[in-house]
Amino acid sequence: MGGGSRYDIESVGPLRALAAVFLAIGIWFQTPQTFRLVKWPVILLGLLGLWMAIQLVPLPPAWWSGLAGREVIVAVDRTIGLEGAWRPITMSPLHTWNSLGSLVVPLATLLLLSLLDAEGWQKVRRLVFIAGLVSAMLGFAQMMFRGSPGLYLYEITNADSAVGLFSNRNHNALFLNLALLFGVFELERAHEKKARELTLLILAGLVALALAVLLNAARAGLVLLALTALIVMVRLVVRSRAMPARAGASRKTGIAVGLVGLVGAGIVAMLALAGRIPALDRLFAQQLDEDQRADTLPYVIDLARDHFPFGVGFGAFEQAYRAIEPVDLLSPHYLNQAHNDWVQVIIEGGLPGVLIVAAALVLIVLSTVRTWRERRTAKVGGALDTRWLGLFTIVMIILHSAVDYPLRTPSLMMVAAIAIALLVRPGQVFRR
Repeated sequence: MGGGSRYDIESVGPLRALAAVFLAIGIWFQTPQTFRLVKWPVILLGLLGLWMAIQLVPLPPAWWSGLAGREVIVAVDRTIGLEGAWRPITMSPLHTWNSLGSLVVPLATLLLLSLLDAEGWQKVRRLVFIAGLVSAMLGFAQMMFRGSPGLYLYEITNADSAVGLFSNRNHNALFLNLALLFGVFELERAHEKKARELTLLILAGLVALALAVLLNAARAGLVLLALTALIVMVRLVVRSRAMPARAGASRKTGIAVGLVGLVGAGIVAMLALAGRIPALDRLFAQQLDEDQRADTLPYVIDLARDHFPFGVGFGAFEQAYRAIEPVDLLSPHYLNQAHNDWVQVIIEGGLPGVLIVAAALVLIVLSTVRTWRERRTAKVGGALDTRWLGLFTIVMIILHSAVDYPLRTPSLMMVAAIAIALLVRPGQVFRR
């Protein structure tokens, strides 16, 4: 459950009901001290939910007809005699209700995370890594036994791709990369504790995740894999320098692993030149102007401009786009999302949605500045590392959102909630 973004997936109801139960538990055990740890993310989620609820309130005809982008509907109403109908801001109340209901997952996640101690947080980080491995293994099986319906969890899916636990190949690629980041963090913990067997197991898991990203054949996933490799190499070098002189062996190990990473990147580059990686073949073979996303982008931007400042309603992009879809882009395939969540937030949420997202970015920037300022006094491997993990996770989700819609998937909503909680929480909760 949680790997699809559609509102009509059978697992949506049970998933949200379960999340509501956990939300009630999180509220019941909440204290002023624990709530303070996630106060601002929860407030921002609350504001987002409030704006969605406002979009569902029916407005008097005179008010509604004055909203930007409603001219065609007003003309149709006049033709069929429905001038007096009260309508909400959203063009699809059903989908906006669905968007509002989806917030129960990240909200429950944040409140439960606020109750955890250091040991509980360690289990959460490991769980993300393990879930990534499960998705990778399922993806391997999907490619080995192509056409086996039992290996795909969703009816509407990329049936020829390694989607793992998801319905969408791109979402799985992002999740695998995020699991890689969490796995690297766990590798560092295992190395510090000199747990040799665990270190080798985690290393094997990291290799499996990287191979799964390559097998996935998603272009965005491959770009994120390169970014993940860069983050890991830089981090290894920085950590090796931060270690005391007596830890010379560990320092050499860090630099050696960084060099291995560079060699690995070179091998990937050679494979790309030889045409051995499907994702890179797609990346270089398909021109940008042949890509559906590039073709529809001008119309999507027009949609955002024409319905500003109140938007079309969260979840209502598909219905709004149908009204302006050009004839030359009509095909058996339909566009249910803008494939650019930054633009889609403007389309659906208007100015209030933009302000909420801007406030979230300010929170991320302020937390990052605090983390940067504490870097010289913080203990290597302590709270500061968990904040960097949260920041890198958020950055990757933000980048992926420019070409897709990851935060409309419950499981990735949950990972994003984990990441923001990692970034904003004070350091003392991670003492060992």
